[in-house]
Amino acid sequence: MLTCQIDFAKKSKEGEEICGDSICIKRDQNKVAVSVSDGLGSGVKASILSTLTTSMATTMLFNGVPVDEVFSSILATLPVCKIRGISYANLCSVVFDAQDSTCSIVEYEFPVTLYFRNKNLINLERRMAIVEAREISISKITPLEGDLIFITTDGVSQAGMGTENFPLGFGLKNIIREINVLLQNNISPKNIVEHLIKLARKLDRGTRGDDALAAVVQFKKLQVINLFVGPPQDRSKDEELVKSFMHKDGKKVVCGGTTAQIFEKVLKRKVELDLRSFCEDLPPIGKMEGIDLVTEGIVTLTHVFRYLSGQQERLVYGANALAEMLLEADQVNFFVGRAINPAHQNPLFSHDISLKFRLIHDIAQILKENGKIVNLEYF
Repeated sequence: MLTCQIDFAKKSKEGEEICGDSICIKRDQNKVAVSVSDGLGSGVKASILSTLTTSMATTMLFNGVPVDEVFSSILATLPVCKIRGISYANLCSVVFDAQDSTCSIVEYEFPVTLYFRNKNLINLERRMAIVEAREISISKITPLEGDLIFITTDGVSQAGMGTENFPLGFGLKNIIREINVLLQNNISPKNIVEHLIKLARKLDRGTRGDDALAAVVQFKKLQVINLFVGPPQDRSKDEELVKSFMHKDGKKVVCGGTTAQIFEKVLKRKVELDLRSFCEDLPPIGKMEGIDLVTEGIVTLTHVFRYLSGQQERLVYGANALAEMLLEADQVNFFVGRAINPAHQNPLFSHDISLKFRLIHDIAQILKENGKIVNLEYF
């Protein structure tokens, strides 16, 4: 089944802590909806307006509300700048229905939406519609595996405005040229959007600049990862749960030394430690037939959480391998044992709250915010 991987990067205007450009993603196995909006101005006010816009659009489109009703509600809600006569936020929404492999792209006063197939730019056939006396464009496509939709706010297209090299800003043609060169050199879509934001930040040095957000929707086959974390509360269910886990579709990861021992006992297979992966911060990773990755538990998950939450810039070995698998996956299924290790308790909280549960919850939340389908099952 075809699905979408969504990656994005953004920057705030210099002097502002909050980015005025927003993205909102909702998805399940059958549908993906993503919206990007640029709030007029910058900072908190712009962020509130763009967040309201993306949340309304994504939620309504994901639930099958007709486009004209969605935009009628949004346009009736958004204020209009009395001086410039423009809305306080623009919008681009992409909705993909995996059941019939159709994709709709809806734009309202949006600067850059680019569709690539086989590394070549494809012109979107836009149909214009009038909603609440304002013009929106609607494109319908039937995407193939590998197709890409790049969406950027004007913080990218207008980056460097007023400078000697780009008096009118970086511009659409340069964005297209930049993406083309990177695609031809096999740079990943995720790295491309990160590059565009780094470039905008560089071009804006010494200027007032603006908020900027770049996103990419990549059409690909659904990738699933299953994580078995911690032993079950009821030891008598070890064999049943391990065998059930082994029949799951997708990649498989086992986290925790005790958990790995349970898999060894039930499957009658040995975990072979990769001593080359041993380092000061993390225990070595392991290999087992039928399992894609075996890692230590709490310490590894802590490093992964810190990386995903932006508290840590680099990872090594097991933590790096696990983080990469999580970020590449479209669906992440956590199977979490309720057995509590007293060594993992935080003395500031009651004894029955496990650090493991907190870490899994926080990692799952970050993955959801990044557009992943996340399922948690406790036993």
